[in-house]
Amino acid sequence: MIAVVWVLMKKTTYGFEFRSVGLNPDAADYAGMNAKKNIILAMLISGGLAGLGGAMEGLGNFQNMFVQGAMPAVGFDGMAVALLGIGSPIGILFAALLFSTLKIGGTSMPLMSGVPVEIVDIVIASIIFFVGASYIIRLLVNKLSKVNKKEVA
Repeated sequence: MIAVVWVLMKKTTYGFEFRSVGLNPDAADYAGMNAKKNIILAMLISGGLAGLGGAMEGLGNFQNMFVQGAMPAVGFDGMAVALLGIGSPIGILFAALLFSTLKIGGTSMPLMSGVPVEIVDIVIASIIFFVGASYIIRLLVNKLSKVNKKEVA
């Protein structure tokens, strides 16, 4: 699925239009792209992919039986994976592998070494914190460099 999304986003005109509309809808409109249509189409595709993921989670883990309230809170993990993967399909693949390794490996930690399961959540939270902090630091550095350029000129 990741390969299909990568090809769609990087090698087709639809992907170019999605990226253009996402970066600047007004400029995309001015260039002749239908921004509203592309936004709706991107939402439909992302909703379909989320539905496929939810169907695989629900039908694959519970022996084809839906158990009310038994779905794990994967939404927050998905947002964290997207943040860590920087929105690229390949980055999201590696971030998802990292998170799944941490989550699955964390289930056997109390039995094998006596380390609490919550350590995995702390590690994941620190990863999210430092990735978010890097965005803030980059933003501050860019603003300070713009201020310094104005002072020099």
